[in-house]
Amino acid sequence: MTSAPAAESKKNLPQSRSFFLIAVAVIGLSFALFGDKGALRLHQVKQHKAQLLAHYQQLQQDNERLRGEIEALSHDERYVEQVARSTFNLVRDGEIIYQFSSSAR
Repeated sequence: MTSAPAAESKKNLPQSRSFFLIAVAVIGLSFALFGDKGALRLHQVKQHKAQLLAHYQQLQQDNERLRGEIEALSHDERYVEQVARSTFNLVRDGEIIYQFSSSAR
């Protein structure tokens, strides 16, 4: 005959194994979600990549606009005159400037 304590220890063995497996699964899942290479970190990296890509595209557009302005300043005399007039308030000889004040009604 088997003794009562031996039978109880055999009964508790499967419970302790299942508890151990559940604990290992929870720890593994925690590392998979929250670790350095986990799902949350991957999501953050993807968001940062999207932000960098948007910023890169904006910079590319700015560069294209500036290249066009450089080209115009290098070869278009009317554009150079327009920039000089608007930036430095330049006028040609004999031109009369009319300034109107905005009246409050």
